[in-house]
Amino acid sequence: MTGTLGLFSLVDLFQLLTASSRTGRLLVEHPEGTARFYFDRGKVVHAEFGECRGVDAVYHLFGDERGSFEFGLGLPAPDTTIQTSTDNLLLEAIRRVDEYRRDNPVQDTQAVNQANPQPSYAPDVVPAAAKDDADDLTLADKESEVLRLANGGRNLSEIAQSAGLGLDEVRKIVARLSQVGALELQNKKPRVARLVTQLGKRLPRGTVGIDEQILANWERMLGEPTTRVACRRPDGKVDVYAVQGASGAGPYLLLSKETLFAANLSVNTALLVKPANGLN
Repeated sequence: MTGTLGLFSLVDLFQLLTASSRTGRLLVEHPEGTARFYFDRGKVVHAEFGECRGVDAVYHLFGDERGSFEFGLGLPAPDTTIQTSTDNLLLEAIRRVDEYRRDNPVQDTQAVNQANPQPSYAPDVVPAAAKDDADDLTLADKESEVLRLANGGRNLSEIAQSAGLGLDEVRKIVARLSQVGALELQNKKPRVARLVTQLGKRLPRGTVGIDEQILANWERMLGEPTTRVACRRPDGKVDVYAVQGASGAGPYLLLSKETLFAANLSVNTALLVKPANGLN
């Protein structure tokens, strides 16, 4: 197996060799010298790069991913200098690249950007836990909290709000965790329902009734019950309401007289409705 870094990342290479339980040597011809990484049945056990040995050699190359690579199958490691799991090794290497970028925003090199590009996930991307052995990862407190909140129902904006973190920080954490396979990313966008306003009895003010089947479909998509909905009027204005299930409501959005009056809505008005959990 041969190639060039940039077309392949070290994360991809390490994960490929780990997943296939390869034993051998990954040789990288870098402008600063030759880097050698030894795998034993998929686990990185030794690394050399310049004066660096062990994990430091891995971190050094991750900070400047350049050069061509070649994997020699079956070549044994001359030493054992790495004890940590490959997933934890990769996660720490990615963290260090993130920290370098944070501390040196003007000095970012092309190599660093290739090694760990800035995540540009949309706020509505939905992460979910992707592996059962994520507990084996050594996570920082913020990473643990993001992983806990990434239940396949919350999007990045909702996770950031729940964790008390900035959206950009959550993007970086999710990028790290997804690179080591702890998270999968999905654009889970529940189908927008076109519902026509109708008078509904015994509904509290500020609460709308929606057919139970529509709510059940949204819950299957989002992984959590819908508690609030956003309703877009024909003029583009959006109102947010609490919601409760209404058996047999079909294509109608049920509102009390008080809610209709407060919102200055009339019956038989078509609205575009979608889940809006977390919005006030």
